[in-house]
Amino acid sequence: MPKWIHLKNSNSWFSHISRQNFLDGCRYVYIDIGTNIEVQIRKIYEPHFYPNAPVLPLFKQIFGNYSNKVCSVGFEANPLHDNYLKEFENYCLKRNWRVKIFTSTAVSITETNFTFYTEPGNEANNQWDKIKLACTEFTALDCRAFELVTGEGFLKMAQSIFDAGRYFSHLSNINVKDRNIDRLYEEKKVDLLNLCSSMTSYCIICDFWTEKFTGLSYCGLALRHVTKDFKLLNFILGCFLFDSESQSASNIRAFVDSQLLSFGLVLNSNIFVVTDNENKMRAAFKERCIRVGCSIHFVNKQLEHSFTSLEIDKQPVKCDKAQNLFGNAKRIVTHVRRSHRQIKLERKLQLYSDTRFNGAFYMLEVFFDVYDELAGVINKNLIDSLGAIDKDLLEELCVFLKLFDQAIIQLSDEDKPTIHQVIPIRQLLINHCGIKYDDSDGLKEVKHFLGERIKSIWIPQDQHYMSTLLHPSLKHFHIAPHEKNKAIKLVKQQLLKRTSIPVVVAATDSQTGTSTTSSTFNTSTAVPSNDLLGRCFDQSQPVVKLANELDDYMLLETQLHETDDVLLFWKENAKNFPVLSSIVRDIFVIPASNTSVERLFSSSKNTVTDRRTSLAAEKVNKLLFLQKNLFSLAQINEKIQMQKQEQSKRRLSTVDDEQMLVFKNREDSTSTTSIKKIKKTDSCDFSSDDN
Repeated sequence: MPKWIHLKNSNSWFSHISRQNFLDGCRYVYIDIGTNIEVQIRKIYEPHFYPNAPVLPLFKQIFGNYSNKVCSVGFEANPLHDNYLKEFENYCLKRNWRVKIFTSTAVSITETNFTFYTEPGNEANNQWDKIKLACTEFTALDCRAFELVTGEGFLKMAQSIFDAGRYFSHLSNINVKDRNIDRLYEEKKVDLLNLCSSMTSYCIICDFWTEKFTGLSYCGLALRHVTKDFKLLNFILGCFLFDSESQSASNIRAFVDSQLLSFGLVLNSNIFVVTDNENKMRAAFKERCIRVGCSIHFVNKQLEHSFTSLEIDKQPVKCDKAQNLFGNAKRIVTHVRRSHRQIKLERKLQLYSDTRFNGAFYMLEVFFDVYDELAGVINKNLIDSLGAIDKDLLEELCVFLKLFDQAIIQLSDEDKPTIHQVIPIRQLLINHCGIKYDDSDGLKEVKHFLGERIKSIWIPQDQHYMSTLLHPSLKHFHIAPHEKNKAIKLVKQQLLKRTSIPVVVAATDSQTGTSTTSSTFNTSTAVPSNDLLGRCFDQSQPVVKLANELDDYMLLETQLHETDDVLLFWKENAKNFPVLSSIVRDIFVIPASNTSVERLFSSSKNTVTDRRTSLAAEKVNKLLFLQKNLFSLAQINEKIQMQKQEQSKRRLSTVDDEQMLVFKNREDSTSTTSIKKIKKTDSCDFSSDDN
């Protein structure tokens, strides 16, 4: 029997949305009446899955490049789609897409009751359940992570299979061979080479990693660039097998230079390189580039010293209580993880990575959560270790380290600029290390050590100062007022450097009060003199009068929120502050850390597993290159193609206009000529009569 559904007008739902202000701040609102399985809504936010969809040009015309500012509201009456649509809504919310779908809801222009019929047993309505079952079996049979079936690569492959299913009745086997990877890699590398050829300012991120299964060393290189449109681009150049004899500074630099040259990139005194702060990396990039140290590396190293080192630079660390606690906790965690007794704990104990010591925070946090359960899962040899741990100090350390963990997460963001956050977060951590009267002795030791080490070891560079000043919500340095004057001085030096030839002069219109810029030079020339004193006279110089950009910028009352795009602010204000905005494009490309390359190494661990140890190093590089760049390059190519189409349309329109103009001019010319001839004839006639 078909299921009967009685649906009424949904005014109550709209009033609920109104109270929640769901549509407040939306630049565009898309209403989908009859959502079905949300395909039309998905085309707004993920158009790359539907490259040939006829509706995409319309969406592009209406929404432009602001699909992330579109709020979508859908209505679907069929209850068989309820569960799927709720999952899709959650999928969108996790990506900050504002989507609300009213399930089991119909829309009508009249206030009445409607009756809808569904057939729960219909095979077409159960296809999504079959797909979910197939995905579940895939993760189980091939031992894959559940997150794999939600990744963009898997979804695109599934969409291609769905599309191919329209033409093929049976798809028995698909072979992906090495040459397919090679061909795709070469295509995408050419795309990246074309982009690199137009870059004049960029930042290179460099790091090294040794793969545990094969013992081979790899060099990871990433590229960041801010376009003229103030868009931040991130690319992975590769994870290259480091085949030099040793990791000496000279070998590292020669290897990196050769790899960059294969992409048409050359380091010089204006190009930034971000590395960790090991001596070999400092030495490798001390010349012909501007090396910027990884801020997270500074933080992690000092945390590691506070909990594991007895002395640094021949000076005692003096964090004995915290180090004893940490050593006992690590000993217990290592033992329990190796045993089968961890299953009895409410949470699984965690160890930390040697390359990222902030993982020790998670180890201590989980350890504290299950502290009262540990006595029942450890052996007698570790009872003394557990008894030696001061639970109160453990709790204090967990609370204290939380801010360090948040700082590292904040500075690790690779999708938006982070360089401007270094000085404020550094000062925040220094303030956090201030000793309070009710702190325990163990916590006081850690605070004192970390506070002094951050001040003396983590020294901000010029780019950190300038970028902080060039963020509208940080420019007054309220968190670190003693650093403001240095930042202003550095930005003024950059303004002078960038406006010296030609010299930019700020002129104010007395009527409008607006500022304009012009170029001014002192055209007087020095008069040659044989007099000794005359040779010592000051030589005439260009009249240097800097634009008042910095003062005008400092007077702005604009405030950005944490989630606002600082590059968008400068894009909108580039005409008002042309020189400052050029500085922003150059220095905001620098990340606060080398996280992008470290995440590349983490991805390589999923590529080179104990079941794929025979993968050649070159193949590993190609796979990682495609994994990290495939969709970014596809989106850029799509944008380039759309721009070409628009330019082609403009040219056609211009040609048509010119043809019309020529035709009109010819008509005008013919008309004018005939008039002139008439006048000339008339003139002759009059002359003849006069004679």
